[in-house]
Amino acid sequence: MNDPTARIGRLAVASLDLLIEAVAQTPPESWDRPSNLDGWSVRDLVGHATGSAAKIVALLEDGEIWGRSEPADWVCEDPSARLRELAARLRDALPGADLDAPRTSPQGEVPLHRALTYPVSDLAIHSWDLHRSQGRLVELPQDLLAFCRELVESVPEGALRRPGAFGPAQPAPEDATPTARLMA
Repeated sequence: MNDPTARIGRLAVASLDLLIEAVAQTPPESWDRPSNLDGWSVRDLVGHATGSAAKIVALLEDGEIWGRSEPADWVCEDPSARLRELAARLRDALPGADLDAPRTSPQGEVPLHRALTYPVSDLAIHSWDLHRSQGRLVELPQDLLAFCRELVESVPEGALRRPGAFGPAQPAPEDATPTARLMA
């Protein structure tokens, strides 16, 4: 794997590990509480992020990619075990993956490394959401933060703030951390 495209593989592993860590810190009594995302419980949030992790693995394995899914499609009894299984498949698929191979994405046929951009960012952002939903303040690792910022800044405002994407921008306090500024 050449270096520019190999970055996405490293970030995919890091973002999934971050989600696994956030889920492991989620006490059982929190699953049905509201998350920081309007209309979603903590369980829904983790279900949605699990779907993103499964999409990353399916893209790497050149498997079938589904259309739009709902968080409930990915809710399971043991999300930690499911995410660890997906992480093992991710690690197995990465060494042999042709990150320049064509894959179908919402933007049409693109190189695999580009098709992975949105689901990898989704995992990182929703890992932060999961921590935040439980009152924990965390900073994304610098490489993931930079990656997510690059993506957010590359998307036109109208596409970024549409229904089903991100909500309206929020003011960030002057003393907000870099991650909190991005999330605002």
